[in-house]
Amino acid sequence: MRTILLFNDSSPEAENAAEFALDIAQKLKADILILNLCDDVMVENKQAVTAGEQLSAESTGLFSLVKHLYNITRDNAFRPVVNDMNVSGFTEKEICELVTGKNIWLMVKGIETHATHNSLSNINVQAVLNRVACPLLLVPCNYKKRGFENITYALDMRYCRTAILKFITELAREYGANLVIEHFSAKGLPPLSDDYAATLFESEITNKIFYDKTYFNNIKERNLEIAVDVMINSLHADLLALVNHRFHFEELFGQCINNTLPEHIPVPVIIFPL
Repeated sequence: MRTILLFNDSSPEAENAAEFALDIAQKLKADILILNLCDDVMVENKQAVTAGEQLSAESTGLFSLVKHLYNITRDNAFRPVVNDMNVSGFTEKEICELVTGKNIWLMVKGIETHATHNSLSNINVQAVLNRVACPLLLVPCNYKKRGFENITYALDMRYCRTAILKFITELAREYGANLVIEHFSAKGLPPLSDDYAATLFESEITNKIFYDKTYFNNIKERNLEIAVDVMINSLHADLLALVNHRFHFEELFGQCINNTLPEHIPVPVIIFPL
């Protein structure tokens, strides 16, 4: 049985990410493990300072996400096993060991698009991602759509990784989503001709995953921010896949994941380990 790990810092974005994780767990028949990163008292104090007033338990997220997910699961839907752990005293190394020891399939974290509060946890998810073998899904705080219709993998096809292809293909297949391969030549490398790109797409992509809703674009635009804007707003991508610390990740995120998503990315992003 697969397990989805949710980072819970008792923020509104964590609650939204939990509901998003539940949808995936129901589709993929996975269990959910919630890691509570903060003591309730610490969260309440931090948010009160940030907001300038004492916030209620409901508004700070100081309630059981386990119970919340149980309550919103439809009676006729797959009901995943949902457990939680208090890891407020854990170091990043200990969380990495937990992720590895429990063979976590996917990590999920809510993230703001514009900063409205200080960080509620001392855990750096970038440091965790750098040391584990499973991907991290970042869910924007105000993103309410559930499911996927157009999963987009941004890469240089000369460096395509089969394991990533198989992961996102499985996700696409479960949702009946389109899988769109967006080729961007890495900085310093020449662009691909359309004929060679088509040949590479067939040999490195379609011959390895056998999914009939797979498509590709040979992107000539060198400004990745402009290209991503087109993918999301014109081509309706609702999940963007990247590889940690490779080519396009650093063009969009810089050296690391911060407390907010880049402002031109309003959709979930799944980041695969290097």
